[in-house]
Amino acid sequence: MPSDAPHAEETLNQKLEPIVLRALHRFRALLPREVELALELSHEDPWLRAHADRLEHALLSACIVAWQSMVGLATQIVVEMTEVLLDDVVLDPDADKLQGGLPPRRYARLVISNSSRAATGPFHTLVPAPAQTDERPASARRLPLPEVRDIIERHQGMINVSPEAGRGTAFDIYLPAAVPLETAAGTDAGKETPHVVYVDDYEAMRALVSDTLPQTGFRVTCHESARQALAALQADPFGCDVLVTDYRLQTHTGIDLLKQVKLLRTDLPVIIISGYMDSALEARAYDEGAALVINKGDDLSSLCVALHRLLGHAPRPALVSYSDWAKL
Repeated sequence: MPSDAPHAEETLNQKLEPIVLRALHRFRALLPREVELALELSHEDPWLRAHADRLEHALLSACIVAWQSMVGLATQIVVEMTEVLLDDVVLDPDADKLQGGLPPRRYARLVISNSSRAATGPFHTLVPAPAQTDERPASARRLPLPEVRDIIERHQGMINVSPEAGRGTAFDIYLPAAVPLETAAGTDAGKETPHVVYVDDYEAMRALVSDTLPQTGFRVTCHESARQALAALQADPFGCDVLVTDYRLQTHTGIDLLKQVKLLRTDLPVIIISGYMDSALEARAYDEGAALVINKGDDLSSLCVALHRLLGHAPRPALVSYSDWAKL
């Protein structure tokens, strides 16, 4: 999956639903009147960071392919949008990755199929056809599927294409969702951006934290082992403002690292995170001097807000950022 996300100047933090609805209304205008377009939107209203025009064109193209592949008795194109949390339920412990290689976080999921593959129910609504014939475009340029896939992947998502003989082609699309997040109003004049050192042996989690924390007012350095983090701190004990470490590391625990860090610098705040939290572990972490213990099952925004409070920053609401993780 390409590592380069859409360029920052081309993207906005925005709601997904209007993008989906624009694509579907354009698509509805292409459909014959005898073919219905059934839509179900979940009660969630996910946000994401997106290039709206490109994403809209990709979704329109997927709908066109689903329509053109319709065979048999299918009379409807069916589109469903939900918000899902990919966590250990879909984690392959052998492969150490989530389905499609996606990191654990909250996603908007779009399923595009037809009525021979997905039955409509009471929560589906029909998208009306244009009232005037001159509102119906003669054609629309459909992007090639490799280009559709590239757009989805550049939004850090995933698309599964499932052709099936006699039932047409369906699409299952995941796009990383975002949530309103309390963040600092900004760094005070003359003060440097707070530096967070994050330690986790799971690469997907390091990537998620590296992506999220800079959007919420922090500079972040990630290490995959306690040994690497400790070496960096020994070289520059006052080079960071807070240490965040997973409890389960390959050769040490987060509490092992905490104890070594406190020998170097007793005033450095240390946050322990874990997907396997219990009262005994939490008590032990606090006894050893942890500033905070956070469950990985919580929203990542809880860590961002805790960091701002720990460092004495005044939070502000409504900055949107990738912000979910889950138990590992």
